[in-house]
Amino acid sequence: MVTADTKQKLTIDDVRKIASLSKLRLDGAELETMANDFNGILGFVAQISEANTEGALALDHPLGIVNADRSDTSVASIPQEAIRAFAPKFEAGFFVVPQVIETDA
Repeated sequence: MVTADTKQKLTIDDVRKIASLSKLRLDGAELETMANDFNGILGFVAQISEANTEGALALDHPLGIVNADRSDTSVASIPQEAIRAFAPKFEAGFFVVPQVIETDA
């Protein structure tokens, strides 16, 4: 368990590496500010990890809402003949549409 006494602090070099990986250009003052912000966030995470959760039940939703799923049953769909009446062009059971992607071939 991480405690306030043993939590790891990010250095300016750590923040510089994170900024580089993120393709950010930060100067000296910005690096210092980011280091302080990161270390503040890590402090909050350390406080959360110290919370006693023994005996707490797993909770997937705070209001106890349950999904209202319908049964997975097959139903009759629209016949292809009815769909063909609406389609400008229909071949082998598929709609035929104009090509929209150009190719070099």
